Amino acid sequence: MMKVSLNGGELKKVVDRVLATRAPLQAFLKDRTWVEDARKYVERQGKEVKKLLSADVTKVKAFLEKEKKELVKFQKQIPGEVKKLRKFVTSQKKELEKLLSRVRKTGAGNGGTKKASATRTAKKTKTVATVETVASAQ
Repeated sequence: MMKVSLNGGELKKVVDRVLATRAPLQAFLKDRTWVEDARKYVERQGKEVKKLLSADVTKVKAFLEKEKKELVKFQKQIPGEVKKLRKFVTSQKKELEKLLSRVRKTGAGNGGTKKASATRTAKKTKTVATVETVASAQ
């Protein structure tokens, strides 16, 4: 701690100053009008803040309601879309199975793809020759 050495005159001056400031401070604290003024100020500011926020809150609520309606609409559409997708996948599966069975039959019946293409070429040649013969006969 710091030692303060005051002589009698200086000590009296300090005490007088403390007493002089204590009186107005006590009067200020006893007088509750400043508390009431502060409360009124806070209430006014609170009302202003509520006004500012209420407009934004209304907009947010409207936005959320709109989005909720859209989500409900999408949720109702999901089962129908799933059915459509299943139907499409099933039909594609059937088509693929048909194609595979045709390829297996064509490949197994003609001994491979080279033989099948040779057979097609021979058929085309016979058809062209037949058309030429018919055209020359006329």
